[in-house]
Amino acid sequence: MSCSYIFDYIIIGDTGVRKSCILLQFTDNRFQPIHNITIGVEFGVKIINIKNKGIKLQIYDTTGAVGALLVYDITRRETFNHLATWLEDARQHAS
Repeated sequence: MSCSYIFDYIIIGDTGVRKSCILLQFTDNRFQPIHNITIGVEFGVKIINIKNKGIKLQIYDTTGAVGALLVYDITRRETFNHLATWLEDARQHAS
């Protein structure tokens, strides 16, 4: 499928909130409840169709992007509390 748009997104949040598991579920429709800690960059691609236009989503577990998905662990309140800091960091480093 030809893509009309390409969007880069990052997934950010505390260590151990399963960001890579979310990436795999979204891009590969593969559930993996346990994943090794990411060293470097995890990367995934998914092409979606909206109003007959191909949209390519490039999703990174680390690098710069046009959007961000903030992730937290519902069993660890502190990971939710840290989201404000993650969002501020993303805003500071975004162009």
